[in-house]
Amino acid sequence: MNILSIILLFISLVNSLLALYSLRYRKSPGALVYSMLLVAISIYSFGYAFELLSHHVETIRFWLNVEYIGISFLPPLVIILAIHYTGRAQILKLWVVILLMLFGVTTLFVEHTNFHGLFYKEFKLVRSGQFTLSAFTHGAWYWVHQAAVNVILLISSILYLIQVNESSGINRKRAGIMLISCIIPWGIYLFYITGQSPHNFDLSPFSFSLVGFLAALGVFRFGLLEYLPITLEHVFNSMTDGVIILDKYNHLISFNQSASRIYPKLSVRKKGEPLEFEIDGLPPFADLTDGFEADAELPYGEVNAYFHIRVVSVYNDRNRPMGWAVIFTNITQSRLRENLLVQKEKQLMALNASKDKFLAIIGHDLRNSFHLIINMSEMLISNIEAGNKAGAIKKGKIIYNTSVNTYHLLQNLLEWALLQQKGMHFNPVKTDVVRLIDEEIRNLRTLCEQKDLTISHLPGMPLVVKADTEMLKTILRNLISNAIKYSYSGREIQISHSISDGFAVISIQDEGTGMTPEEVELVFRSDAVLSKKGTASEGGTGLGLRLCCEFVQLHGGEIRVDSKPGGGSTFSFTIPSGDVLGDW
Repeated sequence: MNILSIILLFISLVNSLLALYSLRYRKSPGALVYSMLLVAISIYSFGYAFELLSHHVETIRFWLNVEYIGISFLPPLVIILAIHYTGRAQILKLWVVILLMLFGVTTLFVEHTNFHGLFYKEFKLVRSGQFTLSAFTHGAWYWVHQAAVNVILLISSILYLIQVNESSGINRKRAGIMLISCIIPWGIYLFYITGQSPHNFDLSPFSFSLVGFLAALGVFRFGLLEYLPITLEHVFNSMTDGVIILDKYNHLISFNQSASRIYPKLSVRKKGEPLEFEIDGLPPFADLTDGFEADAELPYGEVNAYFHIRVVSVYNDRNRPMGWAVIFTNITQSRLRENLLVQKEKQLMALNASKDKFLAIIGHDLRNSFHLIINMSEMLISNIEAGNKAGAIKKGKIIYNTSVNTYHLLQNLLEWALLQQKGMHFNPVKTDVVRLIDEEIRNLRTLCEQKDLTISHLPGMPLVVKADTEMLKTILRNLISNAIKYSYSGREIQISHSISDGFAVISIQDEGTGMTPEEVELVFRSDAVLSKKGTASEGGTGLGLRLCCEFVQLHGGEIRVDSKPGGGSTFSFTIPSGDVLGDW
């Protein structure tokens, strides 16, 4: 065993261990290639160590074949690593990698088979001191391989040199290590192939001892495999904001991946073409100016998204404008949160208005009702004591009517308050509509008699719906009470029911005061209150119709009114009918 072979075996061992250690970073781009490169160097050094120990042609040829397992793949691995490390992995298309590796496979095949003398034209041994060395006439593919090696090492050195020039701090040191690891073996390799090496020794494997040392320094001292340069293109394409770059003539210069997701047509546009398409609601690109900002809703995949669009000028080193950058920032989440806040604000305002309305009703209508009941009660007592029977009956009727109206008002207030606080539960069950209508007519017949009104329920088919019984009672009570309140004495109120297009339709028609078109428009609006005196000066709050509207909507129906001044009103509401009675 000679000292040179020992050194080479040591170099082989070091590089093998470094290759094994590098696998822990295998998920980092380029780390796996780096590990494979160290394995190739290790095989090269190992084979050459035993070549120097051999003295026969067959043995030397065998170890040359072993060496070329590593040598054949060194060039492609070197250039792939350089491209990865300097942040240009986008040029490593699959076909490029395949071609590079096919070159290595071809070299290995030609060297092992010496196909038609393409690698060795003549092979012989020469004695140099204690060593027996191979001496051969080179074939054509040998020189092709040597040319490729030199071109690859040149390109790799240039890439690392650019990286050194563009980096600073620890990144510059890392790039410097890679540059030295490329230049030193290349220099020694050139020294060998030009015939300057003493006794024609191949010193390249020995130069890799320095590569191993530098690799160890880079890995353990500077975290070499933990770093991959981030190029401007990587940053550009990783941005969540869409960016379109235009020159000062509005020709397309570049765009990132986010922009192409916003505008898929960008992918088929050639760079340098005028950008002609427009954004709905915004000026054409040709009219955009520096500082322009606007929000727009745009298609984004299968849904629409909100974007904040701004335009900034792009300047050269002399601070002269070169073009524009149109930037699209996705503000969908913030816009949705803003819309939610606006919705919450409206709900709070509605609740606040409801509270004010509630307090106003309590403070005004209920107080007036009780004042009237108290006053009429005192007058009733006086009439009884004075034996004024007619006056007592009149005052008693007023007390009764006021008490009924106040009771209905309290019922509406309670139901309305529960609805606003979501304390009222919607509980639809099988409900006989005809029975409920007749029941409410009986409950309100006294009020009709006092105003000399006739109330009739027109005959119709039996009808059962799935509805909340208490809510349906409230709807009927309020609509019939309103018809009584605004009807002239001696007139008729007609109630009818029917089925139309899968809906139960209930109508209450009176011959009362009617409403103007302006009043009709305000009847069911939640932000307005329509309240006016009845034909007997009955008070009103407008709360009953609000409840009717909300309860009908909870059932999935609609409520409407047809009216004209002096011609009466017809209130109709619908509820999904389900099945007629008997089909349940």
